[in-house]
Amino acid sequence: MRILRLANKIIEYGFYTLFFATPLLFNPSRTLPSFELFEWNKMMFVYALTSLIVSSWIAKMILQRKILIQRTPFNLPLLLFLLSQGLSTLFSIDPHVSIFGYYSRFHGGLLSTFTYVLLYFAFVSNREVIKINKLLSFALASGALVATYGILEKFGIDAQMWVQDVRARVFSTLGQPNWLAAYLVVLLLISLGVLTAKFKDQNEKLQFKKIYHFGLSFLILIFYICILLTKSRSGFLGFWAANAVFWMGTFMVPLFRHPGKSRLNGTHPGSETITDSGRTSFARMTTFIILNSLFLILNFFVRTPFPQYNQYLTTQLFQKEPVPEEKAPVGDSVINVGITDSADIRRIVWKGALDIARAYPLFGTGPETFAYAYYKYRPAQHNLTSEWDFLYNRAHNEFLNIAATSGFLGLGLYLLLIISVIIWGVKSLLTIKQSNNKTILIALLASYISILITNFFGFSVVIIGLYFFLIPAISFALVHPEYTSDKSITVNPPQYILIALILGLTIYAWFTLGRFWLSDSLYAKSHALTKQNNYREAYSYIVAATNFRSDEPVYHDERASIASNLAYVALENQSATLAADLAKEAITESSQALKTSPQNVNFWKTRTRIFFLLASVEPTFIDEALSSILIAQQLAPTDAKVAYNVAVLYGRAGKNEEAIATLKRTIDLKPDYRDAYIALAIFYQDEKQNPKAKAILEEALRKINPDDTEIKQRLEQIK
Repeated sequence: MRILRLANKIIEYGFYTLFFATPLLFNPSRTLPSFELFEWNKMMFVYALTSLIVSSWIAKMILQRKILIQRTPFNLPLLLFLLSQGLSTLFSIDPHVSIFGYYSRFHGGLLSTFTYVLLYFAFVSNREVIKINKLLSFALASGALVATYGILEKFGIDAQMWVQDVRARVFSTLGQPNWLAAYLVVLLLISLGVLTAKFKDQNEKLQFKKIYHFGLSFLILIFYICILLTKSRSGFLGFWAANAVFWMGTFMVPLFRHPGKSRLNGTHPGSETITDSGRTSFARMTTFIILNSLFLILNFFVRTPFPQYNQYLTTQLFQKEPVPEEKAPVGDSVINVGITDSADIRRIVWKGALDIARAYPLFGTGPETFAYAYYKYRPAQHNLTSEWDFLYNRAHNEFLNIAATSGFLGLGLYLLLIISVIIWGVKSLLTIKQSNNKTILIALLASYISILITNFFGFSVVIIGLYFFLIPAISFALVHPEYTSDKSITVNPPQYILIALILGLTIYAWFTLGRFWLSDSLYAKSHALTKQNNYREAYSYIVAATNFRSDEPVYHDERASIASNLAYVALENQSATLAADLAKEAITESSQALKTSPQNVNFWKTRTRIFFLLASVEPTFIDEALSSILIAQQLAPTDAKVAYNVAVLYGRAGKNEEAIATLKRTIDLKPDYRDAYIALAIFYQDEKQNPKAKAILEEALRKINPDDTEIKQRLEQIK
């Protein structure tokens, strides 16, 4: 039937497109910008294709009058993990974020996890129409484009587009060096598997095989060069660990033969003669030696992410002059000034993640709520790092992130899924008959292990999530290429009406995604104009965004901030009525945002700024500003900047004693907080306590910077 063939083609090429196009998508447009250029567009694309694939799958079921859901070893672990995410969302501190994902990440919420699980079932249940070789070819072709672009970034092909120094650490179309490295490691290992499997294919012409082997080998080196250019330590470690797994599997698995099968005569489809086996083993060994030697040579010229290694075993291929390794500054102050090592920051964040998990042991705080939960359990020592005022919306360890946001139940079921995949994979290697598929399966397992390693030092993003959930599906299709449906029922309603209904739902889903994407674009324009202080034009865009999607609290928060600034401008222009209307709108919009996300610290900070600004319209609003920042302090008790602002607002409210006490606590939280020392000195002077003001400024000179000109001038002014 024509409709059935069309459904099969949509499913087949839908998956090919998913693996090819998703890594390439980002939005540098200024006409229709995205707030987040990379992950947002990838996630929207995955949603759109999933709706198309799943609709076609359902259409097949209607036409065949069967429930086409394949039973696999991973069904139960996947569904249990999805259930844990649902329960965690139900008890979340912010259900909206737990469903849709943290704004600017978007991946990791219940909706995205549900999407990946749907894709898994759609893949295994329709695997007879998906050609694995073609799928992997599309994936590798996409990776080739991504890696080539990444290498060109090293030479400044798009340096003018980014605020970040992309030449120092390339990120290509993924948006972040560690994400790019994690993605390329997966593809590098798959390409190793494809290359090694080709040695066993006796049906191809010799000339074609030589060209194919050379092309794949070149692609592998391109992938590795780009991984080195990301300077990602997690990617580097993930590759070498998974590379070891791949080659150990490649050499060891052939030693285990099926019982009762001869090694001489090749009596089953997966067997090899001694002559063919010897040739294949020699080719594998040669490839192992050549490729790994080339990797080490590339380490020497391109440099690795590890200074200890580079000191003795590298040179500078891409640099005209040697670049000294970064060293921590040395000085007499209590706090060394410099860039804190990312490993040290990770350890602090991991401690906070564990504290969250202990506080919410069963279901966690809810998927994607780490940003809000971390504020409350953030170790005070985070204030002593160079990223002390950064917002951390992930734990930079996928396992701890799941423990914090989904509880130990979610983590346990996540680990159950991983263990199920690995155990099943190892068992399948000992039973699979087709030797080429066996090699590809080893590569898929190695790439899966690489994801676990890179996720341990970072976190999953859209393309990694796609591979995490679909590598098991691809592996199952390799081991069980035949399809048998487990259940069948007779569908009573007219088939064409049902298919039309499914088509209508798909169109509606795409329409909804279009509205989501457009509202984000309007928000991005508004946000950019706000940074330029163009509040009037920004206001029109944010109003349109909230009209398109009224359920998004981020838009209401932005609208509140813009309206408060316009109210201030209107008051300056002596438009009292307009100022009052805008002030009312600002408060209403802020309340709407907090109604949806009451534990969002940033929304309380925005509300504080709004009331502080509106105090020019109505002086009593300063008390509302103080109340708002005090709530923010309850949610973020170790945040030194919040504590500092509490003190400032105490001062504006005429409560100098409370301001002084708060500033003392602020300095305890962050002993190198220069502004806190100066503010405390000012309050001491206001209270006629000049000796204390002098003492605190002298302490600042000792602990922070003995040559601080402003502090020295203030000391001279104190009598």
